[in-house]
Amino acid sequence: MTRQQLWTLATVLSVLLLAGPAAAGQASMLDSSEATAFMGTWVIAMENPRGGGTRDQTVVIRDEGGKAAARIEGGRGGALDITDIAKDGDSLVLSFERSGRGQAFPIVLTLTLDGEMINASQDIGGGRFTVSGSGKKQ
Repeated sequence: MTRQQLWTLATVLSVLLLAGPAAAGQASMLDSSEATAFMGTWVIAMENPRGGGTRDQTVVIRDEGGKAAARIEGGRGGALDITDIAKDGDSLVLSFERSGRGQAFPIVLTLTLDGEMINASQDIGGGRFTVSGSGKKQ
């Protein structure tokens, strides 16, 4: 990857992290009983793509009418409700979009439990790059 491509990628990621939320998708079809172990408020330290440490992201997983629902908090864009939630093996997968510079970027956040910790991998832009982190329940 060239220096210009890396700079563009870093700029796009910065915009995504600071941009406001896009509209949420369809309602989750995942029964909340399949996400019981994930229920609660998690504070996840995500790697900062610009270097210099991590950035905290709060993910709240809850039961909403018998279906799993989630909310992501953190960044300048405010909170984002997530309704596109699925189970992939032992992982919980949250799919949503963020907007920045007039474009919507798909994001897939995969959460995996490791004892009392949670590991997160955030695929941005359909595989353009990945940000990861870990955290614990509040």
